[in-house]
Amino acid sequence: MTVDSEMGKRLRELIFQQLKAARNSISESIKFDNGDPRGTRHSVKRYIASKYLGGVVSIASYNAKASGNRSSYEAPRKLQPGQRGGNRRPRSGTTQRYLSYGPQDRAFILNWVNAGTGTRVSGFGRMRKLDLSKTGGRGNRGSIAARNFFGTLGGPAMQKAVENLGRMIDEEFDKLFK
Repeated sequence: MTVDSEMGKRLRELIFQQLKAARNSISESIKFDNGDPRGTRHSVKRYIASKYLGGVVSIASYNAKASGNRSSYEAPRKLQPGQRGGNRRPRSGTTQRYLSYGPQDRAFILNWVNAGTGTRVSGFGRMRKLDLSKTGGRGNRGSIAARNFFGTLGGPAMQKAVENLGRMIDEEFDKLFK
């Protein structure tokens, strides 16, 4: 009944609607201290299986088609008008590219916050291998603690989607058999 029929199409629509509701619930629950001006929370994506009945909501991985959408957000300057200070050197192209990552490109931030990072060290080659206690801590960038926010936000949202989907499927079968 569900392979090549109207019922299969209708079930896929219901799955699409429920995964969309779950994704929206998860992305609205993600909070950043600065209010997320660059739209990082929009990198939570849903995937609908085309061959089978099902889908998943996850943090987006790199997608060449979705990437490249640049953000025009500029962080507010902290200097008062007329106050001297700040960097007078123009930004390089690489820096400008990093600062203009669009929402889909910023999924790595959600992955870092969710899974955490190890201790990050700046420098190259021999400098990376230096004992940081001997160098006074220069080059140590610290680590990000794992918060597993996606598991705690995603579990209840997907459970609600499954319950709603089960109820909607029962209603569709009732309509079909009447």
